[in-house]
Amino acid sequence: MRYWLYNKPVNMRMGFNGLSGIVNNSMGMSMRSGDVFVFVNAARNRMKILHREEGGLVLYALRIEMGRMRMPFSGEPDEIASSFGHADLISAARSALESPYVRRMKMLSKSL
Repeated sequence: MRYWLYNKPVNMRMGFNGLSGIVNNSMGMSMRSGDVFVFVNAARNRMKILHREEGGLVLYALRIEMGRMRMPFSGEPDEIASSFGHADLISAARSALESPYVRRMKMLSKSL
């Protein structure tokens, strides 16, 4: 199973059909491959993960209340998707918790 990161911001109101349309039309890949496709919004505080399993499509959603995820977006303007490891996915989700903004907000809430 491979992970693919879509290198452009996505409107997080998209659901199964919209995201699978991006996979097929923009990324030029097939949902039937069994790969995992990762989408992030422009603010980098929401992530959706689309995956096909035996029974159909599965959509996971992550919403971060404070901070932003650091994403390894490709610097190439023509590159639509980049290979992405499972460790990179976990690291991106945890990166928001380690941002200076979040640490500062936690310190302020403890002092109140």
